[in-house]
Amino acid sequence: MARCLPMELSAALAERRRTIAATATGRVLDLGGWHDHLGEYAEPPTVLGGLDELGGLDELGGLDELGELDGTFDTIVSLIRTPLVQDMGAFIGRLVDHLAPDGVVAFLEPTVRPGRAGDLLRLGARGQRRFGGLHLDRDIPTEFRERQLFVTDLHRFEVASVAAPFRPFVDGRARRNRHSSN
Repeated sequence: MARCLPMELSAALAERRRTIAATATGRVLDLGGWHDHLGEYAEPPTVLGGLDELGGLDELGGLDELGELDGTFDTIVSLIRTPLVQDMGAFIGRLVDHLAPDGVVAFLEPTVRPGRAGDLLRLGARGQRRFGGLHLDRDIPTEFRERQLFVTDLHRFEVASVAAPFRPFVDGRARRNRHSSN
């Protein structure tokens, strides 16, 4: 079954996408998604497949198609990529591989709501994975923290116009954790 995101997300997140793109610096890798924000970058970014190519993306969200560009991107922009990948450890590992030593990952991703309400919604998100192929039951800030990235900015918000498993989102930035043993 094809993976499908609610169409309402495009309009609801448009301003946040443009803001993320406008603040990206240096050599930028945009992991793909909607294309309406691409004109906001100071310099043209390297762009991976868009949301219209979801069925064709590998489990790492297309990161493997970059080949030998390790350590070259100052900013990596991830816009709703995490629900599409099966192996978060491998995905975040590839992000870190492609990130320059002082680079940042700017992200706008669905996440789980913290607390008891989040526990209940996580059950619904697991059902969405079964039927829609999406992974909506992840705590994205924790996933980044557990895998070599230090979250420097984090904004939690909800998109009221979509079904409950798609509502909780995070918008933030992360960089390499200079104090980890990795």
